[in-house]
Amino acid sequence: MKTIWCAAAVLLAVVPGCATAAAPTGGQFEMFDVAIAGDRIVGRYLEDQGQGVTRTCTFSFSGTLRPDGRADVTARGPGGKPIRGAFSLRGEELRLDLPRVNDFDGCSVPQGEALQGSRTLSAAWIDLARITVPRARFRANATGTLTPRYVVQGDLVGVLRRQGGALLVEYASGEGKPVRGWIAATEARSIG
Repeated sequence: MKTIWCAAAVLLAVVPGCATAAAPTGGQFEMFDVAIAGDRIVGRYLEDQGQGVTRTCTFSFSGTLRPDGRADVTARGPGGKPIRGAFSLRGEELRLDLPRVNDFDGCSVPQGEALQGSRTLSAAWIDLARITVPRARFRANATGTLTPRYVVQGDLVGVLRRQGGALLVEYASGEGKPVRGWIAATEARSIG
């Protein structure tokens, strides 16, 4: 029976109009972290800018993702009012147009230039959360005992799943394989 279903799936994929486009996948895109849950998108941009004395340009954004991979988003950052912009995710490329991004403290982007990034990590994150406690130790499962691994206050984690009062999170520092574990939901707050 499995062979019949597999053959049917192959046939449907080659019949025009029967195949469906894959849902957009979040993850890291150079200076961006992006989580997608259904049509909800949440992201964070973080970049050190300047030579010698550097400043940090960072902000979060959220919006409703359309089937074409585009979204109208609202960005929030330090020192400025929320900014409306346009987001686009096409395959492995992300683009964010925020005309007034320089209103956020630390941001210096040439006038009219979009922020862009190429995918560096695929992840099925449904949300992004910031750790709010000095040290959030991982558990092997939602109710298991604590392990030696942990994330620290201020770290950004991708949320993979919620179960009761626990979150399955992934910490991706950009160096090596992401670290995954369960933490208490009270130890982190959504940035969305």
